[in-house]
Amino acid sequence: MSTIYEYAEGQCVKTFDEAPLNEVDNVIFSRLAYLNFIGLNGKTFSEAAGIFPRIEKEDINARNRAVAKTVDMLITLGSTERYKNVVIEDFEDIAGGTYETAFSAVTFKISENIHYIAYRGTDEQILGFYEDAELAYSFPVKAQLAALSYTNRVFDRHEGRFYLGGHSKGGNLAVFSFIFTKYENKERTVLVYNNDGPGFPENLADDLFTPSNCLKILNISPESSIVGRMLATKCDYIIVKSNATGIAQHNVFTWLTNGAEFEKAEKFSPLSEYLEDTFTESLAELPPDVMKKTVKSIYSIAKKSGIETLDDINKAKLLAVLTTILERRKNEDGVSDEVNEILKTLAKSLIDSIDVFKYVPDPDFRSMYENIRTRLIEKTSGKNDETADEIK
Repeated sequence: MSTIYEYAEGQCVKTFDEAPLNEVDNVIFSRLAYLNFIGLNGKTFSEAAGIFPRIEKEDINARNRAVAKTVDMLITLGSTERYKNVVIEDFEDIAGGTYETAFSAVTFKISENIHYIAYRGTDEQILGFYEDAELAYSFPVKAQLAALSYTNRVFDRHEGRFYLGGHSKGGNLAVFSFIFTKYENKERTVLVYNNDGPGFPENLADDLFTPSNCLKILNISPESSIVGRMLATKCDYIIVKSNATGIAQHNVFTWLTNGAEFEKAEKFSPLSEYLEDTFTESLAELPPDVMKKTVKSIYSIAKKSGIETLDDINKAKLLAVLTTILERRKNEDGVSDEVNEILKTLAKSLIDSIDVFKYVPDPDFRSMYENIRTRLIEKTSGKNDETADEIK
């Protein structure tokens, strides 16, 4: 099974003049946006490959593994006929004290008349999911406005036509920039790729995702997409297969390729459907202040359970999540009754709608899980007053 990394290593043999940008190229460019290109404006990929330092194997850890692989991919791309002459332009990185003020993007000059604007997203840290969820209760965020300003400046600076794209939050920024840029820039846009990025609040979706806008917006998400199904998207979808399970599919290095295309799936997984049908719709009904508390509560549950990266999703941590949810039923200080009700509903819906053993395939886990599952259902139904400590 091939991935974007194998495509970069040897499957991208034709130049961009011989074969136009494709969906896999798009994901590669959106992944490269996570790198720091400071000092490399005007350099080709071939030139950058000789400058960009690799992260040594002994220095690779859970927090920088994806970045290390991205650096390796850039160095590999620099030796290919397809990518070696792509030029790095207009790199911009605005550090902010908060998620809303942080923004980064880079433009890749593919040929004299074709550019790809790549907007940086959130990485594989669980914090990234929290940052994506913040889009649910604040519109527009400062990062979106910064992306629009950047986009307009790049269009003014360069001739020709453009692709826009990004991964995770970067996909949202690409779509936002396209929707709100001026008409002549939209005309010069070939396609906008939202690679497993969140959408927009439901009450704005019909106004933003007009038929004319959707003609140039394409969503690409894996089968068990979580971030890509947050909020409303409404435009066309490609569902891709992955060699990972559950939440780990957000990592684009797990997406399976077949040459210049992704391996397609027919439908989203039960996990993804649950989030679309229950989680997103539940949030859509909440006032912004309650939504903000809810998102923070869900993030704190993951954090308290010891989940910091996608690699932390395992048997022990899933049990910790279930018991932490039970602790929240005690109505701790700072957690409103409304938030507790939402957490209770989400917990019950989740355990009723997902075959957890698909994501944690361990026979020894079944009895432990069923015990906690039964008690959680009883507790969320108001039939059991046991504390979380009593079932640990």
